[in-house]
Amino acid sequence: MLLPLIAGGCGMTALIETKQGRRVDARILGGSPGSVYLAGDNHERFTLRRDEIADVDFPGNVMMLGGAALTAFGAYRLWFGDTTCGGLGQAGNCLGAVMPAVGGLLVFAWGLYSYYRSTHAFDDRSRPEPDPPMLPRAPKPPPPLSLPGSSKPDPFADPRP
Repeated sequence: MLLPLIAGGCGMTALIETKQGRRVDARILGGSPGSVYLAGDNHERFTLRRDEIADVDFPGNVMMLGGAALTAFGAYRLWFGDTTCGGLGQAGNCLGAVMPAVGGLLVFAWGLYSYYRSTHAFDDRSRPEPDPPMLPRAPKPPPPLSLPGSSKPDPFADPRP
């Protein structure tokens, strides 16, 4: 019963394979039209170009499968098993019959949530590019032409205005 929970604990990151054969294990944060924003195990943020990505294994699919199997097992035990829950003394029997189904539903829901969150972040293209292209700077205009003595005060000017 704990196997899907244990397997799901380490499955919150996506496994991204690049066209060069490199594998990146990171959490998908979002994206721009040309890049995907990622966070590594040490919470370091980096980007990966979309045209370099060959395949993405999103998190949550193993948890959904394990949760569905555990839910099916719990439902089978509830349907065909001895599930008498008439008295307080039969609480252990009742919990033993109900917990696999409830636990399976919770694991399935968590897997579905993590899968949806990761795919939604991968499809997000609303953020700006990480390094927007900069326009080349226009050349500076030359300084205005000034005659050599024009900035000096006029010695023959009237001191009174």
